[in-house]
Amino acid sequence: MSDFNAFVSPEYPILHTVLSADETPEEVPDGFSAISLALLVKGIPSFLATIPVAAEDVARITRSLDSGDVRVAVVGMSVDQKDVLDATGEPDEPWKASTPILEGLDEAEEDNTLPAAFLSLVCRDGRRIGVARIVARQGSASPEEVARFVLKQIARGVQIPDLAQAG
Repeated sequence: MSDFNAFVSPEYPILHTVLSADETPEEVPDGFSAISLALLVKGIPSFLATIPVAAEDVARITRSLDSGDVRVAVVGMSVDQKDVLDATGEPDEPWKASTPILEGLDEAEEDNTLPAAFLSLVCRDGRRIGVARIVARQGSASPEEVARFVLKQIARGVQIPDLAQAG
């Protein structure tokens, strides 16, 4: 296994809201809740993601989020183009889709890899919470360049969904 370069942000205050399956039944499967996360970047809330959490883990995760400011860790790595094309996510599993969904890729080129950035939050108590996978539209950048780019955009307050237009 190759070593991965992780890039870590300064600390940000975090806001979070827990949504139960009763509040969003079409998006959260049975036995899960959803946690919506936002960073305060330069005093302005920046939506990061809504992630599914097993109901029995919600209290532990919210305790970690309540423990103080968080850092954003971004790891650059290559992903197989076919895996990205296959990860469309069903309507009841939106978190399985890559962000952004790639456009204009040739499914016949299954051997190609694309640079990606995997985002997670690092809580003050050490818990890591996976948030998103951002895949570059083209393979011209290195995974490390994509990771650095994503971290810089987050520091500017760019929303995760808006990175689709930035890449």
